[in-house]
Amino acid sequence: MTLHVYRVTRDGAVTQDFGTLNVEGKENALPIRDAYPPCECPRHRAAKAAAR
Repeated sequence: MTLHVYRVTRDGAVTQDFGTLNVEGKENALPIRDAYPPCECPRHRAAKAAAR
């Protein structure tokens, strides 16, 4: 994935331009879900256990 990174003010004016950044994805990325409650993947199970 390629991102263009810059800092902006609250009004949307660009104050700093950091250029382009290439980000490598993970081979086994977790699926994106917008359901509630969160899925039962290892990451969310660990967060649920820590909250108890």
